[in-house]
Amino acid sequence: MKDAQKPDHISLNTLIGRLREGRYVIPDFQREFEWKASDIRQLVKSIFLDYYIGSLLLWKGKKENFDALSCEPIYGFKGTGSPEHIVLDGQQRLTALHYVFFLPERNLPGRRSRFVFFIHVDKLMADKDDEAFNYDVIWRRWTKILDSRELQFSVHIFPLSILGGGRFDFPDWVQDYERYWHHRATVCGEKGNRSGANEAQLHADNARRFGQAIADIVDQYQISFNELNEELPIDKVCDIFTQINSQGVKLDVFDLVNALLKPKGLQLKHMWRAAQRRLSFVGAGKMNVYILQVMSILRQTYCSPKYLYYLL
Repeated sequence: MKDAQKPDHISLNTLIGRLREGRYVIPDFQREFEWKASDIRQLVKSIFLDYYIGSLLLWKGKKENFDALSCEPIYGFKGTGSPEHIVLDGQQRLTALHYVFFLPERNLPGRRSRFVFFIHVDKLMADKDDEAFNYDVIWRRWTKILDSRELQFSVHIFPLSILGGGRFDFPDWVQDYERYWHHRATVCGEKGNRSGANEAQLHADNARRFGQAIADIVDQYQISFNELNEELPIDKVCDIFTQINSQGVKLDVFDLVNALLKPKGLQLKHMWRAAQRRLSFVGAGKMNVYILQVMSILRQTYCSPKYLYYLL
């Protein structure tokens, strides 16, 4: 099909806006969000140091396709949203960015806590890039910090969720941070604390540099993506998905078989979810694949995962 794919790019600022509006949805055959906090930190660091983070593959959606693929909002998103694109490649990255910028009321997968991601302003301004980007479990101390900008200013912590707030949240934060350290410089000067005044003035000067640096990244950093035409048939899209995920870090064969069965109206993942509890006593991590292998033995007398496709 001519013009089946359209390469394009969007700024980080536009991407944040689309995440806020719920424009991206995840098809049921995708794996769950499973990145660790360290993976998310590395992504954030790459973006704010202006490194390439790879391209996304999106399918321009319509209602029948959203329904056919049982699409769900990105992990942690609240509300119905305004679905526009089905994410075929880039789910982990988009979900990680949503978690960073919107601080959802959801624990990280496999963890009993929520996490906050932030920048140490003073370290970033001192070119200590490896130390500047960090994360932490949200506990009592962090609740206080997130509730108090004055506390954030005093320890030079910029929560990245500020960028997911309202239009003026970020410029207001930067102005207030600069104002806070100007005041500290004045107080130290009045008390004759010259070294303290000089240090405070340095932080005040750095506030503008920091604000400009972050604003430049948010406005100018570009994320590339390929958009598949909304008129592509579902079986073609699922085939593209399986081709992508047959290289690099592979999905389980269960996920790939699920993708191939989707156009035929079989919700394999839903069937597995319904049966999973009854098999929990076994304690095997890949029971869904083992079931397919047993089916293969009964039908084909062999069970290599490589050939489970022939079950179809």
